Amino acid sequence: MQVAGNAMMLGNNMMAVKPMVGAKWSPGVVGLGFRKGKLGVRVAGAGLRVQSRVVSSSGMLQGSTLLRGEQKGLLGVGRVWERRACRGVRCQAAAASSAEGAAFGPDASVPPAPDVTLGQKVRAICFYLTTFAVAIPLFVVMLAIQPFVLLLDKNRRRAQHLVNKVWATLSTMLFYKTEIEGWENLPAADEGAVYVANHQSFLDIYTLFQLGRPFKFISKTSNFLIPIIGWSMYMTGHIPLKRMDKRSQLECLKTCMKLVKEGVSVLFFPEGTRTTDGAMAAFKKGAFSVAAKAGVPVVPITLIGSGKLMPNGLEYTLRPGVIKMIVHPPIRSKNADELCNESRKVIAETLIKHGLPVH
Repeated sequence: MQVAGNAMMLGNNMMAVKPMVGAKWSPGVVGLGFRKGKLGVRVAGAGLRVQSRVVSSSGMLQGSTLLRGEQKGLLGVGRVWERRACRGVRCQAAAASSAEGAAFGPDASVPPAPDVTLGQKVRAICFYLTTFAVAIPLFVVMLAIQPFVLLLDKNRRRAQHLVNKVWATLSTMLFYKTEIEGWENLPAADEGAVYVANHQSFLDIYTLFQLGRPFKFISKTSNFLIPIIGWSMYMTGHIPLKRMDKRSQLECLKTCMKLVKEGVSVLFFPEGTRTTDGAMAAFKKGAFSVAAKAGVPVVPITLIGSGKLMPNGLEYTLRPGVIKMIVHPPIRSKNADELCNESRKVIAETLIKHGLPVH
């Protein structure tokens, strides 16, 4: 079998492959098969280096992925890469502006899927039991003070956010450590700002609550129906969103615009959802349009380690460790694209510096 140029030889047959995908083989046992309409490549005891060039809304992202051991990789034959580049409205920069102009270094490797142990499952169960146990008495406190909050501080709801912070701190302190850098870059508590952060894990919001700044965040509507936790989100004034409903998306942005103009900070995960492969995805422009139109700063925040402790898709596990939160200097501009590009650049460069991949 050979992979060369823009064609793949399978015995006596030839299958056309887009020129954007190439591969270099190292010795080993290779198996082929089809899975969900894509050509599957199984590599045993060796490595397959896949060179890719992804066409995005503004240019190209070059990189390489090394598959090792008994891992499986899929070569997207056809439009696999294009689908990733066409979801939603993205900011112009598809990759960090590193020295080489590549977001995923040529020698970077995709880490193998973590092994799941019984201890990790037990730890996760203890974490969820703790977070709900802590939430119940704090929810009673929130109910008691809610009338006064609506009367005296309807927009910011600082008292309710303080309860959220206590809940997040007590829920996590027994399970992982949080380190915060860049305290000096945080705007004043009474200054409206748009916070943007990469999104790796279910633990991200627990970590961000510990910043000590009141903010609202956007969450899918179904989360507000979760007993105690979801009701607390509603009382704090967080913003519901129906993800596939364009009208809901428009109303959500209008609400965010109104809040930041009134001095209330809003938190966005501009990737739109948690990473599915550990690498930061392209940013959507919504958060940056809000900041540009409202004339408030964007504060980029890099989260490091949450995806290792509780990877997306493995919420039934929890590993011990440290989550690091780096607050970067605020960025101001009237241009949403500029805000998006600069914010993504600073977060991506920080992730790469700490050995984490970026699309």
